[in-house]
Amino acid sequence: MTQLTDSLIRRAIKRIGQSGGSELLTEGEGRGTGRLVLRVKATRCRVVAEWLAQQWRDNKRVRVKIGDYPSMTVEEARETFERDFANAIQKRRSIRIVRDNRTGTVGDLFDGYVGWLKAHEKPSWKETEKGLNKIADTLGRRRAARDIEPEEITEILRPIYKRGARSMACHVRGYLHAAFNWGIKSEHDYRNQSPRRFGLHLNPAASIPTEPKIVGNRWLSSREFVQLYRWLEYPSAPVHPPYLRAVRLLMLTGQRVQEIARLHVDQWDAEERIIDWSKTKNGSPHAIPVPSLAAELIEGIVPNRNGYFSRRRWTLPGRSRTRRSTHSCGASAITA
Repeated sequence: MTQLTDSLIRRAIKRIGQSGGSELLTEGEGRGTGRLVLRVKATRCRVVAEWLAQQWRDNKRVRVKIGDYPSMTVEEARETFERDFANAIQKRRSIRIVRDNRTGTVGDLFDGYVGWLKAHEKPSWKETEKGLNKIADTLGRRRAARDIEPEEITEILRPIYKRGARSMACHVRGYLHAAFNWGIKSEHDYRNQSPRRFGLHLNPAASIPTEPKIVGNRWLSSREFVQLYRWLEYPSAPVHPPYLRAVRLLMLTGQRVQEIARLHVDQWDAEERIIDWSKTKNGSPHAIPVPSLAAELIEGIVPNRNGYFSRRRWTLPGRSRTRRSTHSCGASAITA
């Protein structure tokens, strides 16, 4: 049995570079066990070498590319063939459906989940990526994801909770729970190609209780609503101007925070006074007519060069940016 070496490969590359054509260098016994093959061929500009896994199945030869030489060394190609293809060939499975069998790490799991969020245009992907990156360094980015125990996640959440950031602890727990849930399903999901096999059978975050949700039982009265709106027009304390306009738009339209924060000129029909979202959080299109106050507010905003309303200080026509009300935001300070 020929044992492939770098010197053997270099001589073959030199021969093909001089004579042209192609040549196959093989390693392995062949039928029944398959072979590791290096195909060296001349192209118009240079000589290339490709690693292939080869098997005989139903009296037909099947080859699948597994890498390029020299970026994939002889040792790496041999290891990949043994790990991902040799067992499948012995079981008479087609190597066309074989994939990377390395155990998925914590880093693979988190990167794969964030990639899934991006691919499905989930607006939460940036915040999720930021949170998971910090957790990956603590858990160990190169550790097998299936080795993570519930106790380790508890030890990550406990300090966050103890410093009073209870909402953050709940969010972090949610990121982990969602990522491991994705990992459990992803390698068996025929609609998507999972980057690794994680071998997860249980979600280590599933047994960790969540923070009880406190359901509010109070809302602003009509008078308080007007008080807040008037204060936002002329605040008695320094507030970043875009926040003042954004909160007023939320109050006037009743839309989600992210939808107002990402409002684009293409979504605003000034003539009809309608905001039109082609896609919202629930994935459906949505359009609303706005009252005159909201229309005036939007018309007074100078969008940035990318067309977004929320990336620059907003100035309302006819009103001074520095004007301040002498009223406070107390219950009896401002009237309708």
